[in-house]
Amino acid sequence: MTLHSKRTFIFITLTLLSKASFATFSIVAVDPVTGEIGSAGATCIGAEDGAIVISDIVLGTGAIHTQSFYSPTNQNNARDRMEAGDTPQQIMDWLFINDVDNDSSDRQYIAVDLNNGSPRSAGFTGPACFTEFIDVSGPNYAIAGNILISESVVTDMETAFLNAQGSLSDRLMAALQAAKRVGADSRCASFDISSASAFIRVARPCDKNSDVGNLPLDLNVWISDGNNIFEPIDELQIQYDNLPPIESCVSDVIFVNGFE
Repeated sequence: MTLHSKRTFIFITLTLLSKASFATFSIVAVDPVTGEIGSAGATCIGAEDGAIVISDIVLGTGAIHTQSFYSPTNQNNARDRMEAGDTPQQIMDWLFINDVDNDSSDRQYIAVDLNNGSPRSAGFTGPACFTEFIDVSGPNYAIAGNILISESVVTDMETAFLNAQGSLSDRLMAALQAAKRVGADSRCASFDISSASAFIRVARPCDKNSDVGNLPLDLNVWISDGNNIFEPIDELQIQYDNLPPIESCVSDVIFVNGFE
């Protein structure tokens, strides 16, 4: 195989490799003090919507990821349940019973909400997900992954998130960096990278639009050229480090000499 044909093969493979499965390692988290809601993850799919397609932030409420054989219908249903006031665990239970294909065995879900400053989280992993698979959760975060090189991809993410200092976004980046290793998504092992696309997103209480590209922190990187294979999590880190800190929300009310 020539160098050109090898690069073409890599590009096609990273773009199409098990696209329907959306095997992913990802995290959702909230900061009950600032009211921020975060979402981050990566996958071995080299496409603009490779990893970020799973990210769904419900402003002022929480975040949900539906991954492993991703279904837009399941994602939309999960969002509807969160908007209706269901807890993360209730969302898991509802999705299990009401799967669009009547089979949740190969699905993986995580969710977290602010709950007026007392966050809740939950996760679900079906037994037919590709190994290795695992989900973990704590009061203000949930993390999951499937088709992993090992469960430590996710458990290392959890350790990094819990031990990192700084803002919610700093801790999300730390979690992604902790996951980074050759073959974190095991399909990418032969390319000597962890993944082929990665994202990080954070919403504030004052934000009005959580669609992709509209949040104060809304970064998405992916491999689009077989001649330029790189580590997406490191590129995400570079872009993150070059951004100014997220500005806190400010009140629209201006007081002059004590009067509104």
